[in-house]
Formats: sequence, C-alpha cells, structure tokens
Amino acid sequence: MRAKKRSGFWKSFTDTGNMTKKEYISRINTISIFVALAFLISIAVFVVIAWIGGINKVIGIIDGANLWIYLLAFVLVFFGYLLRFIKWNYYLKKLGIRVPLKKNLVTYLSLYSMNITPGKFGRVIVAYTLNRITKNGLASTLPVVTFDIFTDFVGIGILALITALYFKIYVVYVLIIDIALMIPYLFILNSKFYNFIKPRMMKSRFFLRFTVYGDEYFAFQSKLNKPKVYLVSIATSLPAAVFNALALYLCLVAVGVFPNVMNSIFIQTSSTVLGMATGSPGNIGVTDGTLLALLRGIMGLSVAKSSAVTIMERIATLWFGVGLGGVFLFYSMRYWREGVPSRKSRKRDKRKRRV
Repeated sequence: MRAKKRSGFWKSFTDTGNMTKKEYISRINTISIFVALAFLISIAVFVVIAWIGGINKVIGIIDGANLWIYLLAFVLVFFGYLLRFIKWNYYLKKLGIRVPLKKNLVTYLSLYSMNITPGKFGRVIVAYTLNRITKNGLASTLPVVTFDIFTDFVGIGILALITALYFKIYVVYVLIIDIALMIPYLFILNSKFYNFIKPRMMKSRFFLRFTVYGDEYFAFQSKLNKPKVYLVSIATSLPAAVFNALALYLCLVAVGVFPNVMNSIFIQTSSTVLGMATGSPGNIGVTDGTLLALLRGIMGLSVAKSSAVTIMERIATLWFGVGLGGVFLFYSMRYWREGVPSRKSRKRDKRKRRV
C-alpha cells in the first residue's frame, strides 16, 4: 500500500504523460485556492489604500482619469508579454521541443494566470500542458518554466539597479535585494547543489525515484545555462521590464501628473523587486505599500493621488496578467481533449463492434 502511495505522489511531478484531464483540472483547482485567497487579500489591500487616501477622493480621481491613456498602460504590459514570449520560444528550440506557434502562444500566456501563486510556483501547470502537447517528459519541459521565471526577474532586477544608479539613491539596497533573490535560483538552475545532496537522497527510498528525474531535469537545464541564452534573455527581458514599468508612468499621466519617465520606472521596478524579496504571492501588500510610499516621498503626490495611482498600476500590471492568463488557461483545456475520442465517437464505435 505504501509503495502505491509513493507512486501516486510522484506521479504528480513525473508521470505526467499519463495524466488525465480530470487529474490536470484537480491540480488547477488546488492552485486556484491560492489565487482566490490572494484575490481577497488584494481587495483588502486596495480598500486599506483607498481608506488611507480618502475613499471618496480616491474613487473620484480614478473615475476622472483619462481612460484611453490608462488603457495604453495595458497595451504596453501586453507588449511586454509578447517580448518575453520570444525568449520562451527560444528556450523551447534550444531544448529541441517543437510546439505549433498558436498552441505555444496560448500555453505561454496561460502561465500568467499563476502569477499570484507563491513564488509563481503555479506556473508548473504550463509544463504539464506542454508535456501533453509535445509528449515530452516533464523533466524536459519544466526547465523552460524555471528559466523563464528567473530571466524575468533578471530583467526587472537590472532595470531597478540601472535606475537606482541613475538617481544615485538606494543603490546598495537594490543591489543587496537583487543578489539575495538570485541565490534560491542557483539551486534550481545549477546542478552543483543537486549533485551535492544526491548521495544523501539516494539513501532514502522515498526520494530514490526523484533522483532519476532530477538527473534528466538538470541534463536539459544545462542546455540553457549558456552565455548566448542569457544574452538573448536579457535582450528581451530588459525591454519587457521597461514596458511593464511604463504602465506606472501612463497611470500617472492618466490622472494629470506628468513625471520624469526615469523617475516612474525607478519607483515601479524598485517596489516590484522589494515585493519579490518578501516572497508574498503577487508581491501583494509590499509592492502596493512601497508604491504608495515612493509616490508620496519621491514625487510628492498627495495621499489621495498616490493611493489612486497605486491601485490603477496594480490592476494594469498584476491583475491584468492574471485575468488574461485565466482566459488562455481555460482555452488551453482543449489541448487536453485532443486525441481523446468524443462521447459520440465512442458510442458509434461501440455500435459497430456489436454489429
């Protein structure tokens, strides 16, 4: 009985080639609990921010914002997604994984639905879908997800450091946070730590099977740890981070504030990096509070305008991605039906066999 349970446990992470649509949906439902909880917490944070700025004043500022300029913020964020898709597609090609363009784009955009999960861990769901489409093992597709998350952070971290150096403020703090955030990634991007603990894992029957997939994972991961791959990553992640940061600038313009572009980029990236350092789902609370404080302290905005812009920016950057990703996640469900006979065809085949 115990051996059966171990097989079932590892099946979630390894034998995904045999995963049914029902099992896949079950995993999504489990992760969705975090998304729903994070959504409620985010709403609570928005209410607190609005209360700090004066609810009526904040609502009035948001209601009076230039809608077209605000919508442009969403457009720039989406352009950032498309830029990041270039490196995503590049990673797949480096690993020799071929995915039709439409399916690849749909699958990629669906991962943003999981941005609200702790450490974006929910993006593993995308590896399951890639596995379903390509018939490759999870160990070969998971490195694409982990490397994509890491290089997204690299783009934001570099941009935050550049703007900090430009203004000559908080340079040491930003640098320390950047380095601290890179350390956990070293364990999942580099096989040295894995090879160090592997002999100890071999002693445990529970982890013995994991080492087989760990070897395969790092064999594929090593193909991405190349200077050229990192250069391509930075060449796409950095401008994508700029597009994302410009969302704050457009939110400010929408409410009648015309700041220095570099100023707004610094505030947006610094608050994002600080939020990432806490590990909170979607950086909720920390990034929101930092945005509010920096808009007040650096730009000298009123509390009401700072609160309104903070809420607008978080909707355009965080919740727009989660909502858009949710739509594509739902659409990608059809890839789990491909190759599975429909109910009508099963009945038709059954009648033929009887005849």
